[in-house]
Formats: sequence, C-alpha cells, structure tokens
Amino acid sequence: MREFAIQAKTIREAWEQGLQQGLNQVAVNMLYEGIDINLVAKLTGFTIEQIKDLQISELDDSHIVKDFMELSESSLNKVWLNPEEDEAWKYL
Repeated sequence: MREFAIQAKTIREAWEQGLQQGLNQVAVNMLYEGIDINLVAKLTGFTIEQIKDLQISELDDSHIVKDFMELSESSLNKVWLNPEEDEAWKYL
C-alpha cells in the first residue's frame, strides 16, 4: 500500500511540473506575440516579476539553442572520416 502512495505522489508531482512548464511556455508565447506583460500576468496568474524572470530565462535559453544550432551546422559541413573509413563504418 505504501508503494502505491509513493507512486501517486510522484505522478502528481510530475503532473504539476508539466502543468507549470506548459503555463510558462504559454506566457512566453504570449510575450513573443507582443501581448502586454500586464495582460499576460492577468491571464496566467503570474506576477509581473515571474514573467520578467521568464523573459530573462527564455533569452538565455535562446542563446544556448542558437549556439547549438551554429555548432551543429558547422559540424555537418566538416568531413569527419576519409572515404575509406566512411566505407568501413557503413557496415557496422
């Protein structure tokens, strides 16, 4: 019985975390669409400070994604293996 109680608590925590992440993303999307920060706060139930924190963290994340995309693109343009090595790996 105790194992079931722990599992239920874990499921609830995961559900609440997912709900929070979804609400955060909705708020960020609203800001991207140019919706006034006060209206975003009213519709999401977040404080102005929480929304400003979301804006800052989203900017930080977008830099990480941009850097990753640039590195990935440059990596794809490189020839990593010579033709013989490439041929050998094809059959592994």
